[in-house]
Amino acid sequence: MDLPSTSSQGGGNEVVRSNTVLKKTKLVRGIKSLLYSLVYDRKGKSLEKGPGIDLFIEQIIDGKCDESLSTLLDICKHVDKKSLLILEHKFYEKVKEACTALGLEIAEIVRKLSILTVSPSQNFCSQQSIFGPRRKVLDKMRDLLIEVCRMYMARDITLVTNHQRGGEEAPYRIIQKLRGDMGEVWFLKFSHNGKYLAASTSNRAVYVWEVLECGGFSVPSKLEGHLEPVSYLTWRANDLELLTCGVEETVKRWNIPPTGDFSCVRTYGKENLGTVSCAWAPDGVSIFTGLNDGSISMWNLQGEEVRFWQDSKTTRIADLAVTREGTELISISEYDTILLFDWETGNESFIHEDENIVSFSRSEDGDFLLVSMSNRELHVWDIGLDGPVMLLTYDGITRQRFVVRSCFCGIDQTLIASGSEDSKVYIWNRETGVLMCTLEGHSDVVNCVASNPVRTNMLASGSDDCTIAIWG
Repeated sequence: MDLPSTSSQGGGNEVVRSNTVLKKTKLVRGIKSLLYSLVYDRKGKSLEKGPGIDLFIEQIIDGKCDESLSTLLDICKHVDKKSLLILEHKFYEKVKEACTALGLEIAEIVRKLSILTVSPSQNFCSQQSIFGPRRKVLDKMRDLLIEVCRMYMARDITLVTNHQRGGEEAPYRIIQKLRGDMGEVWFLKFSHNGKYLAASTSNRAVYVWEVLECGGFSVPSKLEGHLEPVSYLTWRANDLELLTCGVEETVKRWNIPPTGDFSCVRTYGKENLGTVSCAWAPDGVSIFTGLNDGSISMWNLQGEEVRFWQDSKTTRIADLAVTREGTELISISEYDTILLFDWETGNESFIHEDENIVSFSRSEDGDFLLVSMSNRELHVWDIGLDGPVMLLTYDGITRQRFVVRSCFCGIDQTLIASGSEDSKVYIWNRETGVLMCTLEGHSDVVNCVASNPVRTNMLASGSDDCTIAIWG
């Protein structure tokens, strides 16, 4: 692989050549380090015989990609499949080390190669390469490593073609369909420990599945007691209790013990007022409910109202959350405005949008907010210490009439997923905003998506077709 350099006169040429050799050496070391993660088991025992790695490096640098493919497959043919489950993590680590060691030009090549290998981006593939003749080499290396991952990580990746944006490889495929008498699925949420999935539905019940060790799902438990369809739910931090909200009705608190003895332990509501949203305080000893008159109430676990705030603190859009520090409530105070309200000091800050807000969700670390808009865009806001700042916009979904929800997903939440009225699930690269793929598996509006916080490759989607698709 040739390296970019700037020509100069006299002794400067020697400096350039010296730097180029140094960069090339570091690049070789970086690639070799990555390959060693393929051919060593967890105890450090070599799984590769002979000088295959050095030969592979030489073939890559010389641009002999067809030969390098054969060499690499030969290197890996004795690799234990189970040992390669950690390949993804090692890959990220090794590429990061290589990027640190190399100059900016080589780092950019390796960075784009790593992005293409793990989650190929049509945006990069469709552009004219800035590396000229090196593009074919990069494409071959990408295809080569993808093929190795496919063969030795036993991943039958389903291909979904997005005809408007070009073919993409979907990072998910359907591994299970959850069906039953649940009616339309309006809201989904995995427990914090990833062991349960809860779904709110149009038939006035809540369904809870246990996520089995094998990745499958148990027969669901049905939680009944609401008089109206259930529009919203949220897990307590210890995952032993669940709050559910009936449409402009009441909030119920359910016991979710390991024994599976599900029961309603308390109902929260006010006479002549209906609840539209709910949230747990981080300490788990208080809950918040949004009411249909725009007010918010704080309750203790015994069902006593301990605080009350009026003056348009929420709307009838069922979204309510608490910041990571546990001092601020997040709610939609007007149809184009999100309120961050410190209930101890009374301080307020706002996120103002140009269009109506459909829904929002918070990242696991609490620093970011994903906002779904009526104009079919999604916006990511940084709500950290420096105040709300919009970072990126994502578009492509179909939405006209219904509340459609989105979420952060993937390893380290590096992806964005959203439902859509065209019965598909849309997946974007969070950092670039590029639409990676669409997932097809429903026959009606996809209302909601949810990511498993522990099994980061597991995504659930709920639809008006009365099913939940589990993607993995």
